[in-house]
This record gives sequence, C-alpha cells and structure tokens, in this order.
Amino acid sequence: MSFIDSRLTKFIFFSSLLFAFFACTKITNTIIGSGLIPPVDNVNTKDTVIDVVTKNQSFDTVAVGFSDDHVLGYIGDDPVFGTTNASINFQVALPTSSLTFEAGRDSLFFDSVVLSLNYKSAWGDTLSSSPLALHVYEMDPENRFTVDSAYNNTVSFEKGTEITAFNTAKIIDISKLNDPDTLKYYNEDATNQVRIPLSQAFGEKLLTGYNATNAYQNDSTFHNAVRGLIVEAEQRGNALLSVNLSDTSTRLSLYYHYRSTAGALDSGVRRFPTSALSCASSNTITRNYSGTTIPNYFPPNSNTQDDVLFIQTSPGTYARIKIPGLNSLPNVIVHRAEILMQQVPADDNSDIFFPAPNLFLAAEDSGRRMAVPNDLIFSGGTFTNLTSFGVLPIKKPNNTSAYSFDISRYVQGVVTRHDSTFDLILWAPYNYNIYPTFPIAQFPYTYPISTPALNSVAIGRVRLGGGNNSNYKMRLHIVYSPVQ
Repeated sequence: MSFIDSRLTKFIFFSSLLFAFFACTKITNTIIGSGLIPPVDNVNTKDTVIDVVTKNQSFDTVAVGFSDDHVLGYIGDDPVFGTTNASINFQVALPTSSLTFEAGRDSLFFDSVVLSLNYKSAWGDTLSSSPLALHVYEMDPENRFTVDSAYNNTVSFEKGTEITAFNTAKIIDISKLNDPDTLKYYNEDATNQVRIPLSQAFGEKLLTGYNATNAYQNDSTFHNAVRGLIVEAEQRGNALLSVNLSDTSTRLSLYYHYRSTAGALDSGVRRFPTSALSCASSNTITRNYSGTTIPNYFPPNSNTQDDVLFIQTSPGTYARIKIPGLNSLPNVIVHRAEILMQQVPADDNSDIFFPAPNLFLAAEDSGRRMAVPNDLIFSGGTFTNLTSFGVLPIKKPNNTSAYSFDISRYVQGVVTRHDSTFDLILWAPYNYNIYPTFPIAQFPYTYPISTPALNSVAIGRVRLGGGNNSNYKMRLHIVYSPVQ
C-alpha cells in the first residue's frame, strides 16, 4: 500500500469514529441532568436546552455614509415586511476648479446630459414583470443640504424641477445593468452603471446658462446654483438597487459640440464627479408595514413574549432576548452554549426573493450595546471572530436560514464566576458601533462591529421563531460536563 493510500485509510477510519461520536451526542433535553452522553475518557458529557424569552422591540434609523453603498428602488410586494421606498439625494462637483469650456457661449451646442450611478447589486424580485422606474429632480434650492451634516434615513428634501428626459421615468432592466452592450450607444467603456438621460433644458443650463453667472467659480458657488439631485423610484417594482456614490463611474456627463476659433466643429464632454470632501449626500429610506402582521407584535402591546421575531436590516426592526434560567444553572464545564434560531418560512415562498441578512447579537447595559462578554475577540480596533460567533445565516434546503450564536464563554462566566447577566439585542446592523468590553468603564469607546459594514443598508430581512414558537422554537442549547 502506498503512503498516500495509508494516509487516506487512516483519515477515513478516524473520520468514521468522529462521526459516530458526534452522532451519539445529539441529545435534546429540557432540564440539566435529564440526559447523559456515554462517558468518553471518564468525562460525562450532557446537554440541555434552556428556554429564552423573546420580544420584538422597536424600529431603528441610520445615516448612510458617503462612501457606503446607497439603496434605490421600491419593494412593493413583500407580504411579510410590507413596502420599502428608497431614494438618494446627493451633489456633484465641478470637473475642475473654476470650470471653463473650449469656446464662448455662442459657440457651444448641446448634445445630451446623462446621470450615471455606479451599480453594485440588486436585492428582491429582479425579474418582476413590473420593473423599477426612476425619476431625477433638482433639489429645491431652499433646502439646507451641506457636506458637513449627516442626514438619517427619515430625512427627505423638497423636490424642485424634474429633469428626467421628457419628464418620463427611466425604466430599469436589472438583468442588463452589467451588460456592456447596453453602453455602446453612449460610446462608454464602462459596465455596471444605471444611466438616466436628463432633460435638454437642464443640459443647456449647465452648458451655457451658468456661464453668465459665477456658478462655476468653485464647488460652493456651483452648489448654490444646483443644490443637489434627487433620484427616486415610482411606486412600482419589487427590488432595491445598491449604488455607490464615491465610485468614479457615478457622475453627471454633459455632452456637447463646439465651434473652434478656426471654424471647425468638434465634440466635447464635461464630467461632474462626486466628492466626499465637497458633496453632501443622504439616503431616504421609508418602511411601511401596513397590511402585514408586524404592527401587532410591537409595543405598546402587552405581550411579554412573541412567537415570531421580525428582523430587518437597518433601518428596520430588532428584538430583545432574555435568558431567565441562566442564573440558576449549577457550576458545570460548558463545552458549547449556542442560541439556536430558525427562520419561519413565508407561506408564498417569497423568501427566495428576499434573502436573510447577517445578524448580530449584543449585550445591553443601561441602554448601551456592547459585545457579549468573553465571546467576541477584540484586537487591533476590530472584532476578529464574527464568523465563528455566528453572524452568518446557515442556508437550509427549503430556501430558509438558521443561525447559531456561540455564547459559551459568557455562559461559563455566569455559572462559575457568577458574572453579570444581560438582556441580548438581536438585529441586522448596517453600520453600528458598540462597546468592546464589560465593564464599559474599562474601555469607554465604541468601535464598528465590522469594516466594511456587516450588511448593506436596508438589504435583508428574516422572520425568526421566538422562544414560545411551537415549530421553530428559539432556544439556548448547552453541552456541558458536571464538575467532579
């Protein structure tokens, strides 16, 4: 037998032993000591299930950073989570300081003007028979919209003149947004763009109208003339687009031709980019739960526990988990303590269009969210074990997801050292800072849960079984050994 064959035989043998061992330990008991796993090396290993109390809590808001992906579109047919309407508000900058053209105003001739948005991905029913339809507006100049301000998702701005070409919505075929053939008309060497033709009146104002003013002196004077752009979707379609404003392919392109001093005609283009240093931006995202069961589950109702939890990526919904039996556990060696969560499938299989997000579990102390004590590793200003902690959904064959959060060290600290216990907050954060340790006073600064963000803003939702759900029960599963 060759060396490789010998190694393979040994691998199969030991793998079989491991499989047999773990298969034997798959016990689910309701109280400590009710089940005993056969001794291994004189160590008695048991497992148990502890009840948890679950309650839908509230709704959160976010402010989307300029460099992060923004969402744009309309979700109109989610029977579990209702509708979502997302628009973006932003400014573009001058191509160069003190913009000039190759010829005087009388020798400039407008061709077209196109707004391009860098396209990253889509979420929802991208094959819907009712596609997204986008409009672009100038922002009303009376709005205060400045680069040094942060605007959360509930802030909207007054619209001015519509500048979509012919005042007609741009219909978005999501399947072709990354198709280079769609850009040949524009003679552009770029892919992954949402391109929206704008009106001739707006283009001529850019080409010749502002030449007669001081609008092109610098970005500040330009933003006085063009306060900002608003891109919003009609209430049709069933998808959200993720677009990035900081990418160089997000820009306003003004195409024209001009007559040179020699009398010849030539073509020109001026591209107005975005700039984190001089351009304001925000993402208006509204959720509407009318027609769903969600309002029945949230305070001010008197339910002490909910059988289903609604978790929607920020801005959205979140929940609270209590483990009342934790303090009553005897002193044991905890091998594994995990909160097990299962998705409650939608009756109409709509989950296939709206995949579950990454989730996060935090402890709460006096209203402040912090890492679950001892179970998240904080090093170099970041949390390094998010995957093993359990933030990623575990995909199931029926298009649903499950989660398993490892809180073994936290539970061990409670049963052996009588450490403090906390309520746990479960949510799908887009971009959130938490305290890395407890007591908080030892490290009184917050840090991002993840960089880049754990989820794209507003992308993802999941309905989980609560602590009293008869079919998809959330629970704390503990594998332990009694202390000799």
